[in-house]
Amino acid sequence: MLSDQETLVCVQGAWNGWKRAEVRLRDLEHVHWLQPSGAPRQMLHAYVSCMNLLSGDIPHECTEASGPHRLLVCVIKQHNTAAVYAEVASRATQTVRVAEWTRTGTQASTWA
Repeated sequence: MLSDQETLVCVQGAWNGWKRAEVRLRDLEHVHWLQPSGAPRQMLHAYVSCMNLLSGDIPHECTEASGPHRLLVCVIKQHNTAAVYAEVASRATQTVRVAEWTRTGTQASTWA
């Protein structure tokens, strides 16, 4: 498990997009699995403020009057190191476990 919250994560605005940005691991919020329309499988997604994009660009309409925005981003396995991807994936799994615990009040034997 990575303990350095300054670790950089490569993200995209869409699973099949080509524009990328880097954000800090600590800036990823509500990490979860999602299968977007047309995607072959579920992929890691999270939310990040457009103010936290360190490099690159995630296309969106942003003006001083309308921003900052909470962007849905996709974390692609091939664009990150194995350790970074594993850490982000573990955060999504933890989110599923907490949601299941909250919903049922009991610990589930399997986690989807």
